Amino acid sequence: MSYSLPKTNGLFHLSCPTGKYRVGCLDIFSKTREGKLPLLFRLYYPSAGEHNAVDRWPAWLPHSRYSEAYVSAKWPVPPCRNTFIDRLKQNISVGTVSLLSWLLRWVSGNPRICATEANRPLNERFPVVLFSHGLIACRTTYSTLCTDIASQGYYVAALEHGDSSACVRMMLDSPDGQVTWLEREELPQGAPEGELRARQLDYREKEIVQCLDSLRDIDKGDVDQHFIKLSLDGVETEESNLGWFKGLIATDKAVICGHSMGGATTVRCLANHGHQFTAGIAFDSWMFPVREDKNLPNLEKLMFVNYERFQGEKNLTTMKKYETELSHEEFSSNVITIKKARHYACTDILVAFQGTRLGRLLFGAQDPEFNSYDGLITNSELFHAWVLKAFTGNEQPFFEAINKRKEFLFHGITLKAKQD
Repeated sequence: MSYSLPKTNGLFHLSCPTGKYRVGCLDIFSKTREGKLPLLFRLYYPSAGEHNAVDRWPAWLPHSRYSEAYVSAKWPVPPCRNTFIDRLKQNISVGTVSLLSWLLRWVSGNPRICATEANRPLNERFPVVLFSHGLIACRTTYSTLCTDIASQGYYVAALEHGDSSACVRMMLDSPDGQVTWLEREELPQGAPEGELRARQLDYREKEIVQCLDSLRDIDKGDVDQHFIKLSLDGVETEESNLGWFKGLIATDKAVICGHSMGGATTVRCLANHGHQFTAGIAFDSWMFPVREDKNLPNLEKLMFVNYERFQGEKNLTTMKKYETELSHEEFSSNVITIKKARHYACTDILVAFQGTRLGRLLFGAQDPEFNSYDGLITNSELFHAWVLKAFTGNEQPFFEAINKRKEFLFHGITLKAKQD
């Protein structure tokens, strides 16, 4: 059957996580420091607090700038020159973006995220996951997936990258500072893409390593260089405390994962910093940024979860060098593909919009036998099972997860034969 957003106490929200733990969340910034990148990540974690406190669930779009950035990525505002016609075109475009931004929030209902902001964490040590978003995304784009992973017993640090690849990046250098915005860097029409993506990937790699270092500091109780920014009114900063997390974040059991360009980020970080990560999962990875990389990761740690409608011959050719064999009779590859899935299958976009008429017009109707939410949760199930395999060496949970969804999956990479 088709999926539409649930509603609690009159508020639409993303589906609640399926794991046994309640989930809390906080936005964490790093203070400005010489030689350090400015960090922003949303930390999801198993929580000790009430799960049904809907008034403490943050909005999916934390600021109107995010909806404007999503829209302007699709309908960019032309540059303003000195002629009357050019100024008129820009004014019309700006007005259109504002209207469509409002429409985006209205159609989606700007749903709440099913994680209670500023709840205390459980007094238990859990592994940590670093999540890298794709182009034109942000820290909240994958909220259903991240909350579901956290509910299985993980800390999840969903970065908002500062490499100008996010739809927009919130910037804040101190708790009392003024919020500014880092805009997405657009590729000039006709310009080669390689230089920009190489620069962005290098930045992301450094950012991931620094984020893991920050999580180590927070786990040690060294929190002076980081601060919390709450998104909800009525929740006092004094109620939340990074000191809560001392001794609870198992950075020795770190996992790297990401979507699209975040998948390429996963591959790069696992290759160059594999000693710091137990496992890596690349969701529908865009391989262009790592097409010339020579350093391969430990392939036993790496799984690709592909979406059939996105992957093409060129992308799969690059991915092929990262493929390795598994011991399963039916699924003998570390590359798993979800049939008919779109590139957005692990984001909140399909679950937020496909239940509406406009969403069906933009993204098509849902498969009644395997809807957008089923596809999203399949990603979470495969993630959790792969990580358990990496942590314990026990392959059985992974193959059970595959068998549960096997009619909607296939494995391996088959390239077209080259013509003589």
